[in-house]
Amino acid sequence: MENNLGRNHSSIAITPDLSPENISSYINNLELIRSHTHKVEFLIIRNKSLDKDGYQKLAERIMELLNGKLPCILHFDNLDSFVGMNDLIAESYGVHFTSSLLKELKKNDLLKYLERKKIFGGSCHNEKEISLASNLGLNYCILGPVKDKLVEKKIIKKGMGWDKFSDMAKRSPIKSYAIGGLSNDDLEIASKNYACGIAGISMFNQSS
Repeated sequence: MENNLGRNHSSIAITPDLSPENISSYINNLELIRSHTHKVEFLIIRNKSLDKDGYQKLAERIMELLNGKLPCILHFDNLDSFVGMNDLIAESYGVHFTSSLLKELKKNDLLKYLERKKIFGGSCHNEKEISLASNLGLNYCILGPVKDKLVEKKIIKKGMGWDKFSDMAKRSPIKSYAIGGLSNDDLEIASKNYACGIAGISMFNQSS
């Protein structure tokens, strides 16, 4: 499959907490994403609340619904799940790792998939994690959060802001996508701050 990461200023959609049972309520979103692939580069299938079997069923169902018309990236937060899903990874476009898993991985864990031209990415929050992602040979990182997370107008998680993002993205050896309270309206400012695109659940919910 062609590596689309050369395309500038695109979006990465991330699934909300779907399950195989309630995915039917999101079919419309998947159809919208599929029909607007010029906006969404690929879909990260994420759900930390499911066990290994539940996640595998979810990923298989989403990939079946999309039928190859939108690349799907699998999301892993532990090494056992990643090592135990060879067949599913082979069917996918690639894999995204949490920042904690980046610290456990070794490049040898990825070689057989890199040789098959799979796309790999990781969640990063600082320069050390960007360096880990780069040394592992990952293709991209999702960097953030950029904006503050607010609940009832109170900051519950401080964002790094565009200045800090820009500084890290400018010096990053791999492509950086911005995340954290962003929507398609932020694509222009993201591109001005050295992001090659934006990522988030909002890309899934606002895919139209």
